[in-house]
Amino acid sequence: MKLLRINVADQSYGYEELTGDDLLLGGRGLTNKIITEEIPAGCDAMGRHNKMIFATGLMPATAVSSGGRLSIGCKSPLTGGVKEANSGGIVADSMAKQGLRGIILEEKADKDSLWVIKIENDTVEFIDGKEYSGLGNFALAKKLFEKYSEDYAIISVGPAGEYGMMGSGIANTDMFSRQSRMAARGGIGAVMGEVKRVKAILIPRKGKSELPNRNKEAFKKARVAFNTCIATSDRPKAMKKYGTADTVMPVQKLGGLPTRNFSEGTFEKAEDISGEALYELIQKRGGCGRSWEPCMPGCIVQCSNVVPKANGEELVAPLEYETIALMGSNLGLGSLDEIGELNYIANDLGLDTIELGGALGVMAEAGLVEFGDFEGFKAIVNDVYTGGMQGRIAGNGAGHAGTLLGVRRVPTVKNQTMSAYDPRSVKGTGITYATTPMGADHTAGLTVFVPRDHHDKEGWVEISRNIQITRALYDIAGICAFVTSATAMQPELLRDMVNTLYDREETIESLNQMAIDLMMSERAYNVKCGLGKSTDRIPEFMKEEKLPPFNVVWDVTDEEIDAMWEDQE
Repeated sequence: MKLLRINVADQSYGYEELTGDDLLLGGRGLTNKIITEEIPAGCDAMGRHNKMIFATGLMPATAVSSGGRLSIGCKSPLTGGVKEANSGGIVADSMAKQGLRGIILEEKADKDSLWVIKIENDTVEFIDGKEYSGLGNFALAKKLFEKYSEDYAIISVGPAGEYGMMGSGIANTDMFSRQSRMAARGGIGAVMGEVKRVKAILIPRKGKSELPNRNKEAFKKARVAFNTCIATSDRPKAMKKYGTADTVMPVQKLGGLPTRNFSEGTFEKAEDISGEALYELIQKRGGCGRSWEPCMPGCIVQCSNVVPKANGEELVAPLEYETIALMGSNLGLGSLDEIGELNYIANDLGLDTIELGGALGVMAEAGLVEFGDFEGFKAIVNDVYTGGMQGRIAGNGAGHAGTLLGVRRVPTVKNQTMSAYDPRSVKGTGITYATTPMGADHTAGLTVFVPRDHHDKEGWVEISRNIQITRALYDIAGICAFVTSATAMQPELLRDMVNTLYDREETIESLNQMAIDLMMSERAYNVKCGLGKSTDRIPEFMKEEKLPPFNVVWDVTDEEIDAMWEDQE
């Protein structure tokens, strides 16, 4: 497997071979190594010293269920620290078939340039992309497919990335040629679009390269055991019917559903935007609608969906829990059609729906739009296309919006918007928000499905810690976190796949230590960036404002948070 380094300033490139222990640098592990060893901590995230890393995990194109995640990393312009965001789709598999573990964009491009980069057969072609400037992800993909065919996977940014907005993400092609699988968080789209001036990267879907796989029969046996565990587990089965939207009502019952800028924990129209309601809407309308769909080849969970309009045509694909909450209940919107339309526009613009929903909630708090005013929110989001003032406020995230508008209730950690679990009611995920190096990121350690009292703070520090270790390991492997509900209790399944695929003798303990070392490296880099323990904090208003209807507050102490990783630091 190889690394491809591309200099966007002079359009040069070169390859490096990965050997030995470096073959276990996958996903978040590879992004972290490049960030912490090659990007100066004190550099401007929007300057030439920042690098953008696209990394496959350890098992792309091997038929491991959900093993084709793509990690994208850089120094985050939003948090100011280390950042890895990942997505599904077909890009990671496509990279692996070209023999690539990672693609690294280096230096800063001329501000007047805009590139489409085509990678194929060990060559890199820079194509003038000015004709695509300002296009949304969907129109861009259509034009690129018309010109180069659908035999390519695309990595792209929308207008938000070109404008350098801190809420912008990076879109990746799914199995059905939609440009809608978003690596969304941390402002990574701003680095690709504004710093590197890369509008899109094209990679052939087909190729002859394969992973080493020195013991094919043993690996096949290990893979079958892993996939069987997923296929026979209850949680993945439920997700195939309702998708991630099945989380709406459980979080509503906990009183942790973000509502009207995190001022309430339940929403009066929660049932109207629930997983059950979404399933019924899809079944009733028919047309192109599907309540289940894989986002990458070989996925057993298949928790994605296609939501149809009333006429049966596609509204959005997919519509997921985080968007339903941040762009729905958090804005006082109780219509799946309205949320779906905003979701589609955000995907086209290349905006993180969590960050955008947080910013719009702050803007409503400031009186720029009324909660529940769909047309008002839609107008603000559409304003991003032309770089209008309100669009820029929304596109740069909740933290910046709060500072600009003088709003105190801003639901962020390290300037990144919280996902759809209010930490006052879901204590374990709140601890993850505070202690992950990534900012308020639920994917680093989601605890909401652990069967214990989520309002009582006792025991959650250790639970968050253990889940963060597991999630980091799966991020290295490039395997979707949704399968951990089935496989995390049988860590030997992942160990056996790693060992048989790479001819290793790793233990469960050594793999867990790999994940811990990764997070400690990320935390140390953040400290160099100025993000020390004092930034591992839930917003002060959550310590003081009681969250209806259970009137809970954030009561995990700073001392408990600070002690979480002391034995490793």
